[in-house]
Amino acid sequence: MATLSSPSSAQKLKARLADYSEVVVFISFVALFIVFWVTTPNFTSLLSLTNILTIASIKGIFVLGAAMLMISGEFDLSVGSTLAVGAYVFAILMEYGLFVAGSQLVPAGLPMLALISSLVICGILGLINGLIVVRSGIPSFIATLGTMLAFRGIARALGSSSLVLESSNANVVRYTGEEPFLFRVLNGDIEWLNAMGTPAGGARMAIVWFVLLTLTFFFIMRFTKYGSWVYATGGNRLASVAQGVRTNRIIITNFIITGVLAGFAGVVGFAARPAIDPARGEGWELVAVAACVIGGIWLQGGYGTIIGAAIGMLLLQMVEQGLILAGVDIQLFQATVGLILIVSVISNTWLSKQ
Repeated sequence: MATLSSPSSAQKLKARLADYSEVVVFISFVALFIVFWVTTPNFTSLLSLTNILTIASIKGIFVLGAAMLMISGEFDLSVGSTLAVGAYVFAILMEYGLFVAGSQLVPAGLPMLALISSLVICGILGLINGLIVVRSGIPSFIATLGTMLAFRGIARALGSSSLVLESSNANVVRYTGEEPFLFRVLNGDIEWLNAMGTPAGGARMAIVWFVLLTLTFFFIMRFTKYGSWVYATGGNRLASVAQGVRTNRIIITNFIITGVLAGFAGVVGFAARPAIDPARGEGWELVAVAACVIGGIWLQGGYGTIIGAAIGMLLLQMVEQGLILAGVDIQLFQATVGLILIVSVISNTWLSKQ
């Protein structure tokens, strides 16, 4: 009588890693950190480490939305363009206010109104993406490739509006008023941390927002019904529908969340450097996808974690910072990211074969 052989130690380890995909990217992060620590001067200085955290945090804010969307089996290639639109709306309302028919309907310099307006408009852009995907049946990769170009056109239109061009020869909006308290809350210096080293660090409040949002969405995905529905939608949509999960609503909601987070990232970035141009966020949509895949999220959906995506974003920014400090041509960064991405896809595919 044939007996089933017990799984080997390697098979058990593989199964355990598949259950905790974020562990794989964390191990990769630590290994690369040690490499840069040993080979690159000043890599572990406070200024270098806080720069990594701050820049990764701004990008990481919208990576969280992209991660939820990818887990549900969809993509959003328009996040970079949405970010630019959100930053432009915020900047224009802060610097000029709102004009209707030549009359100023809303005065300039109202931070909370500008923030809410930016997030609402970016949420609407996310809603448009979701409705296109759900109602038309067009793959989200193709649909959001189109809206990426359309939303970038909106950003350029905002930059070339008569109000902006009357104040500048370029499509750049700068906030020239006194810094409001909201700017310091969104992305002001963390002075106590920056003062701990010489030279001083570059830590900003974006780090705090990134941590808070990461923990929030981790809780949602891990401990709520909505998180379970997101995984179910990405894992097996037909079975989820049969079980009563409103998958279309989940997808649309995730697109809206992604749009709002992209807009928030744009505003946070603007709060640190109050100027915006039409090229803001170009190429960041690929960074979001790369961070998610490196973080262990499957391209087909249904698997991965928010924590993994967050670590993936930190890893990408660490690699960029390390190469810059090592004096390596920055063009090599894209090649390095491509290599890391390929290795991550191979690793995810191997782990998925249970």
